[in-house]
Amino acid sequence: MFLSPLFLIAVAVGAGIPLVLHLLYNQRKMQMPFPTLRFVRLAEQQSSRRIRLEGFLLWFIRTLIMALLGLAFAMPMLRNSRLGWLGNAPRDVAIVLDASYSMGYNTGRGTVWQKAIETATSILQDLSDKDRFCIYLAREQPEAIIAEPIANTKEGISRLKALQPGYGTSRLAPAVGAAMKALRKSDASREKEIHVISDNQNLPWRSFASETGTSQYNPDEAGSKLGMFVSLLGTEHPENTGVASVAVEPAVLYKDTRIKITATTLRTGAPSETAATLYIDGRQVGRRSLKTGNASESAVDFIVSQLPVGVHVGRIETPEDNLSIDNTFHFLIRVQEQKPVLVVGNSEDTLFLRTALRTGLNRPDALQVVVPEKVEEQPLANFCAVFLCNALPLSGQAIGAIEDYVKSGGLLVILPGMKASVEAYKPWVCLPAIPASIEAVPFTQSKHTLTWDKPQHPLVAPLRGGLAVPTLAVRRCFTWQKIHETTERLASMGSEPFLLERTFGNGRVLMFATSADRIWSDFPLSPFFLPLILQCADYGAGIGVGQPFTWATEALSLGEFFPGLKTAPTIQSPEKRSVSVRSAVVEGRKVLIAENLRDPGIYTMATAAEPELKPALAVNIPRTESDLTPIDPGEISKRIGIEKVHVATDLDSLRRLIKDYRMGRTYGEQLLWAALALIVVEFLYANVLMHRAMRNRSRVAVDVTGHLSTSA
Repeated sequence: MFLSPLFLIAVAVGAGIPLVLHLLYNQRKMQMPFPTLRFVRLAEQQSSRRIRLEGFLLWFIRTLIMALLGLAFAMPMLRNSRLGWLGNAPRDVAIVLDASYSMGYNTGRGTVWQKAIETATSILQDLSDKDRFCIYLAREQPEAIIAEPIANTKEGISRLKALQPGYGTSRLAPAVGAAMKALRKSDASREKEIHVISDNQNLPWRSFASETGTSQYNPDEAGSKLGMFVSLLGTEHPENTGVASVAVEPAVLYKDTRIKITATTLRTGAPSETAATLYIDGRQVGRRSLKTGNASESAVDFIVSQLPVGVHVGRIETPEDNLSIDNTFHFLIRVQEQKPVLVVGNSEDTLFLRTALRTGLNRPDALQVVVPEKVEEQPLANFCAVFLCNALPLSGQAIGAIEDYVKSGGLLVILPGMKASVEAYKPWVCLPAIPASIEAVPFTQSKHTLTWDKPQHPLVAPLRGGLAVPTLAVRRCFTWQKIHETTERLASMGSEPFLLERTFGNGRVLMFATSADRIWSDFPLSPFFLPLILQCADYGAGIGVGQPFTWATEALSLGEFFPGLKTAPTIQSPEKRSVSVRSAVVEGRKVLIAENLRDPGIYTMATAAEPELKPALAVNIPRTESDLTPIDPGEISKRIGIEKVHVATDLDSLRRLIKDYRMGRTYGEQLLWAALALIVVEFLYANVLMHRAMRNRSRVAVDVTGHLSTSA
């Protein structure tokens, strides 16, 4: 391909000039009938072959010079693609934009996202009328802005300028895979290109390792005719400090409780000193300095006390930097009144249980005890937990009331005893397991060491650090007929379950394998009986409290945060936009789902019972994107699984790569240098031949007597 093919005529004309001159030079011979110059003819015959070869070489060099000059001005180009040797073939171009929140990084000349939109716009503007394009956003899941290739560049540019980066992370592999599938539908005669535009963060490229070879991304779909371009528009050495997470302890907060708030910060870049500031209800209550390391996490603690009952809005901030979106972390502190615990059982059966609860709760109104016959008369919703201590069998009405209480978010703890046979457990629907029998344990096998099967469970985790290895002497225990499929084993004694838990509705059911009296075991006399029972009570109080924050999401089940919620509430986002709430049936029960909780901040909620909007949810963007560790450009080809990947770091370098790929590389400059070199060679060679001819030439003269004389 030639950019100026008319200069090929000059190649033909220029190459003919040395030939004409060479022929004319060979015809210029002087015929002199001079018999005394016989020896000259003999010398000419001996050197004629050498002279013809020298003349041919000189003609060839001059012809080559003229041809190179003509070709240089014709601007020959070598195309990298297999099509379009005679011109540019029509193209289908797919643009994949990284839409994660790290694209909001400020480089000093605008954000990376602004540079990405400028780059994508430039790609569309450089397309010809025959070219087409499609646009995809790389989020957690790919989002098609223009799914099928179109030719309307004005429409594409308009949509690009309306886009904004999201609040979540991104996975490039599914988006690139979707772009490949869209281009595969194109005509085979069209050239195909994919442009991936991102910052230079390593995180989004990790998705190729997990998705390669799946339906999400298959590099074999690329084909040999696909041009892959990657624009890394971020800074080479990004720096960022953000709040990664916040923990509030204890999980259940009461009035005047001492509260510990731990903030974890994440650093990318060189180590630095910074500060974290705690605000509660808009008022600054603490500030801590901390030193952050390179690509590491640091933690800082705040202590708060004397918060009144209610929901308090908290946030922790770090100083402003180039990525401001992760500098604030929102959370809620829910302080509640202490609800009492209800113990159901006769006086002799509940002795150890009552003693433990009264000792640990240390409030006169923290415990209420009723006999089994009176349980259905109690307002169960007013209790944080209900303990059934050797209280079975119960009437059908009592069972129904207790199960409704559990469904609404309560905690039921079952401690067996000798009054109930295994038949008394069969009417229950909420139990973690149905016992098969009450087994007497031989004395030689009575010693058991307890093991925690779920060490990170919120009921178990606080116990493990302060207790030695617990042991029991068991004389009687349950053997189990059927354990429900959703049941979790929290603790075991040997191979047999000791403590089981099942989620039932919005609440929980805990079931022990042994009793709370000395008839079955020495469990009530063991050093872990008191902390375990108190932890059960605290666990019940915390079931309906909700977490201090949640991550941004497309859909959130409100039952996890508000167990007693029956009708759809009114929810507003931090920007005062209404949040859609829909109902769905999951596993046979109705649940309420809030949609599109993606904006970070405090969401307010109002219900029919409480029509005033109050803080309900603290939403934060996932902090995985805060790690801005850059990727090595040389690794991109390996990650993608495509041998040839054109990597650019700015718009100018991308334009050069596109030009070289689409139009081919021009060789006019190289040809001019080659012609100049041959001109020098021709000049030197011609001078050598001329001086040699001068030295070998003989001069003939005739004197007055008629004799010939020669001189060198």
